[in-house]
Parts: sequence; C-alpha cells; structure tokens
Amino acid sequence: MNILNITPLLSLTVGVFLLAFILFRKSGLGKDKRLRYILAALVSYFTLVSFDYYTTISEDGNNWYFGISYMFYHLVGFLFYYFIALLIKLNIRFKKWLLIIIGITLLRWFFFYPLFEYENMEDFLTFLKASDYDKWLLIEYLLVSLFNILLFFLAFYRLRQAPTALVLNKSEALKYKWAKLILITFVIFQVGIFINQTVSGFSFVNYEVSLKFESLLIAIFFFIFAYSIMHFPVFAFSGDFEDLPEEAKKKYAKSSLKDSSELFNEIKILIKEEQLFLDFDLKLNTLSERLGSSVHHISQAINQNAGMSFPDFINSFRIEEAKKKLLMPKPDTIFAISLDVGFNSKAAFYTAFKKVTSQTPTEFKKASKA
Repeated sequence: MNILNITPLLSLTVGVFLLAFILFRKSGLGKDKRLRYILAALVSYFTLVSFDYYTTISEDGNNWYFGISYMFYHLVGFLFYYFIALLIKLNIRFKKWLLIIIGITLLRWFFFYPLFEYENMEDFLTFLKASDYDKWLLIEYLLVSLFNILLFFLAFYRLRQAPTALVLNKSEALKYKWAKLILITFVIFQVGIFINQTVSGFSFVNYEVSLKFESLLIAIFFFIFAYSIMHFPVFAFSGDFEDLPEEAKKKYAKSSLKDSSELFNEIKILIKEEQLFLDFDLKLNTLSERLGSSVHHISQAINQNAGMSFPDFINSFRIEEAKKKLLMPKPDTIFAISLDVGFNSKAAFYTAFKKVTSQTPTEFKKASKA
C-alpha cells in the first residue's frame, strides 16, 4: 500500500483528536466562547476535507458525496479572520460579513447545481471533458482561493499589528511568535497552491496529488496553530481579568487584594494626573510598576470596579479627552485628534468612540452644535 494513500486518514484522525482537545479542554481562549466554537468549526471543516479525500481515494471516486467539502471552502478565510478578530478584540461588522458570506454561498451552490446529478468521479470527469465547464470550474476555484488568501493574509496582518495589554514573558512571546510564523507559512502554502493551479489548470492528476499532500500539510498546520493558540493567554490581548485561566483567577481571588476599590482609585488618580492614557502603547506593566501591584491585581481591580477590560478602561479616558478637543472652536482634524489622545489609527479611534458614545466623532460634533 502506498503510504501517501492513507495521509488523509491520518489527517482525519488528527482532526478528530484536535476537535476534542479544543471543545473539552477547560482552560485556554478566555471567557469568549465564540473563540472556541470558531476554532472548532475550522478544525471540523478540515476534518471533513480529510474524510472527503480519504473516501474518494479508497473508493476510487465512486462515492456520491465526493468533493462535498469543497462546497464550504469559501468559509475558511472568513472563519479564520473572524477567529483572529475575536482573539485580538478587534470589532468587525459581523452582520455585514454574514450577508456577504450567505450571498457567496448561494452563488456557489447555484453554480454547482448542474454537477449534483453525477454520483461518481468518473462521470463527473467525463462531463468536464465533453464541455467547457472545467474552465469555469478553474476560474471559480481561483476566485474563491484568492478570497481566502486575502482574508488569511489580512488575519496575519491584524495579528502582527495587534497591541498587547501587557509585556509578554519569554514563554508567551515564544508561543505568539510561533502562531505568527505558522500563519504566514500557511498563507505562503496557499499562495503556492494558487499559483500551481493557475499555471497547470485542473486535472485529475493534480487533484489526486492535492488529496494526498494538502490534507497532511493542513493537518500539521492546524495541530501546531491550535496548540499554540490554546496555550497563548488571551489575557495578553484583552487585559481582562475574566480571560485568565480558572486556576489563575481562583489564585488571585484568594490573594492579598482585600479591597479592590482602593487600588482602583489609585489607578484612576495615576492615569488622570499623569495622563498616562495619551501613550498609545500603555500596558498593565506600567501601572503595575508605578503602584507596586501585580498586573493581575490591576486588571482585577479595573474589572471589578469599572466592569470593563483594561483597554476599554484606558480608551474611556481617551474618548473623554477627544470629546473636549472636538468641541473646541477650531478643532484639529479627527485623525490628528485620534493620535493626540493616544490612538494609533483613525479606525481604532472611530471604533472606540462609537463603543463609548454610540456615535461617531462627526455625529457627536453635529449633535453638540444642535
């Protein structure tokens, strides 16, 4: 038996174990359950791909459901980007994206509808040879692949640019580095497949090679990526005490922090008097060093008394400062104000401003003049 013929089975096995690890491991990924479910959905898709590939190879394409996983291929890029957005606490317009994805899904299923009548690979390939459908199939594949590649690259860019709420220790920094390295490697891998398909076109030989190699490489990628992410503290991005592992929360809940309100008042006084919020790279470590308290106690005090995460708490000060500048007789541009008050981009400023005031900066200015 050719060992390459069972690589999809190995990938399927890895996928099942990885899915169980993600769903049933209690610690990791913080309090937002969507992170766990989205990662599980991604692994489930590639597990389905491995199952699809294995049955297609073992039954010589005589299974009626061959290629069924490809019907959901366009979801991969979106799910991965959404996962990274949740991980780094980046707000996205989910409803808008959902409508786009539903539209693409319906278009693709309509495109593939004439192919549903073929119950095996041989009949399907015979149809392709007798028609021009293979050219349209290649174009469709390249468009969807390009869509996924763009979202994967954007996810990598967002992860790379995402600020952290604290200085990472060596172990955390290593896991973070691994996650970024694995992600960019996967992007390059997808680009390589895209170029190969563009140059060589669709053929059964190419398809058979992808069945054997792609599934194994994808399984390796997701195993390493999921393991790294599951062990990387979401707390590093959110600065939210509730995102700590349960054992850590219990440890600090029973620690020496008797009155969090007292520490919280010290935090507010320090931030206001020294305008620390104007530093766009302000981290929990800065407050920890100035007040002589641990980063976890700082986060706990903010969470318990302000009811928000460290980044949201700091942004509330920035927005109040921005509101003063917006109402000046001759205010600077919105972009200039966003930089002045501690944001490193106009987009981040707009997102935070609307989260705090339920208005955009422009709407706030108009409402104040009315």
